Amino acid sequence: MFDFFKKKEVVSKPIPKWSKLTSAIKNAAEHPPNFYAAPALPAGVVPEGHDIIAMDGFCTASQYVGLEPQFYSEFLGYQRLTQLAQSTEYRLVTETFAQEMTREWGEVKGDDQKRVDILMEEFNRLDIRNLIRKHIENDYYYGGSQLYIQIEGQEDKTDLPLLINEKGIKKGSLKGFTVIEPVWSTPSVYNASNPLESDFFVPKQWWIMGKNVHQSRLLTLVMRPIGTMLRPAYNFYGMSMSQLMLPYVQRHQSIVDSVAQVITMFSLTGLSTDMTGLLQSSEGGVNQLIERAKSMALMRKNDGIVMLDKSTEEFFQINTPLTSLDTLLDKFTQMLAYPSKIPVLKIFGTPTAGLGNTSDGEIRVFYDCVSAQQEAYILPQIKVILDCMQLSLFGNIDESIKFVFNPLYQLDDNEQADVNLKKAQTAQIYIQEGVIDNEEARQALNDDEDSGYQLEGNAPERDPYGENENEQI
Repeated sequence: MFDFFKKKEVVSKPIPKWSKLTSAIKNAAEHPPNFYAAPALPAGVVPEGHDIIAMDGFCTASQYVGLEPQFYSEFLGYQRLTQLAQSTEYRLVTETFAQEMTREWGEVKGDDQKRVDILMEEFNRLDIRNLIRKHIENDYYYGGSQLYIQIEGQEDKTDLPLLINEKGIKKGSLKGFTVIEPVWSTPSVYNASNPLESDFFVPKQWWIMGKNVHQSRLLTLVMRPIGTMLRPAYNFYGMSMSQLMLPYVQRHQSIVDSVAQVITMFSLTGLSTDMTGLLQSSEGGVNQLIERAKSMALMRKNDGIVMLDKSTEEFFQINTPLTSLDTLLDKFTQMLAYPSKIPVLKIFGTPTAGLGNTSDGEIRVFYDCVSAQQEAYILPQIKVILDCMQLSLFGNIDESIKFVFNPLYQLDDNEQADVNLKKAQTAQIYIQEGVIDNEEARQALNDDEDSGYQLEGNAPERDPYGENENEQI
């Protein structure tokens, strides 16, 4: 009687199929945020019972969440980076840059020539050139590298600061330097509470296979640093060149595979035949059609004979044009050079199409980039190496001693001869105009390392009238 008081059952309306499709597309397009975590390290790097300590507060990498993946790429991990180091594209870029950074090497210069010669011998004895090259390779592969300063008698004092003076390094105490890959080290103490300090998110001490080492005993190289928020997730190093190159290499390898597939199957073969009767007949008709296709494929070779039914079959081919494949491949090959700024000619040894006369200019720009990297990242560490050597060899530091990289671009004999000719012509004009005399020109010629002359004695007297000495005035 009072049916309107009864609770009516709500019947859910069916969701239209198009709405389900829209929801599925939306869910597929939305990606969850990346959750950053500390990288996986081999057992023994951090001793049992210890953890990474943030000074004035504990901080873990798991706090850094909510970063959209389209803007940031999470750390690949040392296992993955080691795997990438076995690929040709990554190794070529890394080895090329490391070799260019140390190819012409440099010289120790200073006021005391005897001390300079001894230091150059020490550089060669400790093989500093190859250590720096390996140092740079580690940075490109893994995002960072470390050089450990070996001091005799301080093996059990690695957790204490190393003083770069007469008290910290005694004469004869420098044993050498050791290159350490970042997979074997991780910070133990760092400042995570005060951004006003210069050491904010800069490790004070490092665990190196369970041994606590003060940061002053390590020359840490990070050529592509990242923001403080992501440093714990990257083991407090930087971005590796391998990770930056990953999307470019993947595209390049995909294009190479596609081009190879197109070349292999550039010709499409077809057969026009009457299929109505075969398909409408029994199962045997279908099998007969399949057998016909197999026989055509078997006899497609140039030494085979194709037999066709004159009344019902027609043979045809459609060929894919290959004229633009080399240009397409060259364009994607050039893209491999974008992250590293290395010209393709330097990486692969051969220029790509369309470079023409611009390759020399590109190499000059690349040399400028290498020089800037040397000044910014390598020279400060070589300065510390030099100071350690001077303390160990002489017991003091001569501030006039410095290391200078040689320029990468070197003139050939013809170019150097042209330069020397112009210098000689300039000096001749200055002498004739009375700006300088013969002795000053001779000294400038002797001081020029590229002149090819090592002069001794005084310059000959110049006839002010420019006449032959046998003639009478």
